[in-house]
Amino acid sequence: MRVLDRVVALNLSLVMAHQADAAYWKEWEMFGLPGGIQLFTIFNLAAFLLLLVCFVAVVLRTRAGLRGSFVIAALSGIVLPIHTAFGLAGFTQFDVPVSIAIIVGTFVFSLWQASLTWRARSEFAGGA
Repeated sequence: MRVLDRVVALNLSLVMAHQADAAYWKEWEMFGLPGGIQLFTIFNLAAFLLLLVCFVAVVLRTRAGLRGSFVIAALSGIVLPIHTAFGLAGFTQFDVPVSIAIIVGTFVFSLWQASLTWRARSEFAGGA
């Protein structure tokens, strides 16, 4: 497995761990979303499916994989800014060390992933 593939897999693992943590903290309430845990779970099912399809395209180095890697990096990378905004707005959820580490980790791995993706763009079919 190539370095980019490993970084994407780790980034996806962090996002999935964050979403499990988000269910504990009832993140849908922070966003003001209706539907509670049921809609939140359906959203995550759809999001994980999209992210995993993108991951397969990355591993296979298809043309869609180049875009897919940037999609994964972007979606993972917005976790920290969103939660920073929540903190500034007075929300106290996600204030334990593991939650914070996962949130920061998604941002760090997203930057690393985007950089690796850019450098590996010639590996993707038609991506140069």
